[in-house]
Amino acid sequence: MKKNLLLKLTALGLAVIMGAGMTACGKNSEEEVVVEDNKPESISMTFDSCMTFDNGMQDVLDKYKEMTGIELTLDKPDHDKYYEKVTIDFASGKPSDVIEMGAAYYPQNAAEKNLWDMTKAWEKTTSPAKNAVDQSYVENLMIDGKLYGFPTVAGNGTVTYVRQDWLDEAGLDMPSNYEEFLAMLTAFKERGDDIIPLTAAGVLNNDSPYDIFMREFYQDANPDFYKNADGVWVDGFSEESMKAAMQRFRDAYAAGLIDQEVITNDTKSCREKFKNNLVGAFNYWAGSWGAKLEDSAPGCKLAAMPAIEEVKATGGYTGRSPLAMVINAKCENPEGVFEHLIMFSHDGGEGQKLFTYGVEGVHYTTNEDGTITAMPQQADPTKNVEKAFYAPEYSITSWADPMPLESRVSDSLNVYRQAYSIAPVPPASKVLAENQAKINEIKNRVLADVIHGNRTPDEAMQKYVSDSGQYVEAVLADLSK
Repeated sequence: MKKNLLLKLTALGLAVIMGAGMTACGKNSEEEVVVEDNKPESISMTFDSCMTFDNGMQDVLDKYKEMTGIELTLDKPDHDKYYEKVTIDFASGKPSDVIEMGAAYYPQNAAEKNLWDMTKAWEKTTSPAKNAVDQSYVENLMIDGKLYGFPTVAGNGTVTYVRQDWLDEAGLDMPSNYEEFLAMLTAFKERGDDIIPLTAAGVLNNDSPYDIFMREFYQDANPDFYKNADGVWVDGFSEESMKAAMQRFRDAYAAGLIDQEVITNDTKSCREKFKNNLVGAFNYWAGSWGAKLEDSAPGCKLAAMPAIEEVKATGGYTGRSPLAMVINAKCENPEGVFEHLIMFSHDGGEGQKLFTYGVEGVHYTTNEDGTITAMPQQADPTKNVEKAFYAPEYSITSWADPMPLESRVSDSLNVYRQAYSIAPVPPASKVLAENQAKINEIKNRVLADVIHGNRTPDEAMQKYVSDSGQYVEAVLADLSK
């Protein structure tokens, strides 16, 4: 929905020319530009992936006011209805100043002029965040050279966790290529009829990037729309490489190496199977989940598997675009919000500490050596506080983290980051948005047909092209404008 926006002058844009005197040689001296303080009195936010008020979010907001003098208010809708609420807010013309926004919504809102262009603000900022933030995450959110959202944390991706204890019992090393990967799964299968050598929450992810799960089988196949080496938009799912990926899935499934419920799996069902010591390898999120999975299964010793050769050669594990903090285009003081909230929260110092860990004495305690320790959650004292706004293990800044990561968490992240690539932000296309669900339904159906042995890859591809052709043609025509 396009909107006519009235550009509003802010204090940051007002320059007062001072002292334009004459020198003895009759030349003007350099003009001294004085920029007035652009600090806003209040900032409103809509956020999903943050601490709840039951766990002390108001203490975080109060501490922010104490530190900055700015009143910060937060709207945290129900997770399942988050984007419905955001969409309604934009439609009503009353969105918050700052909104957390994922890759599925970010480009389209930018295209519809709902988001403030923060490119110049980022270029000109003198905040410590300028040198602390990993530029690759900022660049990932660029759309045609413009920045409409700032990354909160790394988007992260999945890594294949392996039962190291089972691997040791089989006398095998960690796999380094696809052949060794299948040999490992075969050894796991031989442990018993109830064993699931490999599980994952589906074969095709429900949104971009679609190949985030089970990269060992996709390899050079990209089941999404993408620009090829010639700069031409193509439908990756219809390419020959996808047929080869289908065959790999089919062969492994027929051999009993993949969870027989993989098509209908969700993350909860996979975790339950793992908890019951039935799973040998599990493709799941890098970071803290490795430690959580290991702790959930009695006697389990888990290790993250480095990307095998075939995956390394095609970009490594797949990472999501980071969540973006966007500023709504109608915000009265976007420069001030950018500087005093977004930059403040990524400053590599006390601002980032607040947005990461919360408030001392409420969410963490400080140790004699200056490190900090998480306190029990207020809503559930059996669990410790994990974050305020930003998950510490996915930080995008080079800061002296006051709470060192547990080795199991850092180990899995390091393995993941040895070979990974961040998926590009999906293109802003209304035609794609309107047809994506239909195309994905067809993709899932033909993939299931091949995996279950109901069609060959050639037959499945013919079916896909036949059923999706009109939608794919419309999308490619729109993307190629």
